Amino acid sequence: IYTTCGTFLSVITTISAAFSLSRKQLFGRNFLMGYFVFTMYFSGGMIPLYITVNNLGLYNNPLVLIILGMVSVYNMIIARTFFQTNLPDELFEAAEIDGCGTFQFFLRIAIPLSKAIIAVLVVFYGVAQWNSYFNAMMYISNKEYYPLQLVLREILLQSRMVEPPTTE
Repeated sequence: IYTTCGTFLSVITTISAAFSLSRKQLFGRNFLMGYFVFTMYFSGGMIPLYITVNNLGLYNNPLVLIILGMVSVYNMIIARTFFQTNLPDELFEAAEIDGCGTFQFFLRIAIPLSKAIIAVLVVFYGVAQWNSYFNAMMYISNKEYYPLQLVLREILLQSRMVEPPTTE
């Protein structure tokens, strides 16, 4: 459930943000892109993130595992570059002449033409969600909400404790 929902929401969010940032008509897009790149290199840290998650009431909530990894700036830059290079402005102008707005252009033209980047993002986010266990270790204490990775980790730790000592 975590992998499926997290991947789905991550791809939708990333594709929407990347398409918006790829349009030259967006006011302040260079500032926004600089802001995103800055956060990619300099994060707030683990302790402020833990305090924020706790204050938002997401501690021990399964939504925290989906929300925290929802947008990767690196993946957004890849998708934005795809939109900039593969969707020319002339295509948007032609659609606009035919009465198509920006949202309709996104849904009816950009999404069908970007199946390749969507597939790439599904693989990137799916693997990241599947392998993610550290956020669950930090923010989930109820064993009902444990993802598969933490269940397997517990099994591994219990099997190490049960092993008899070797006598040589």
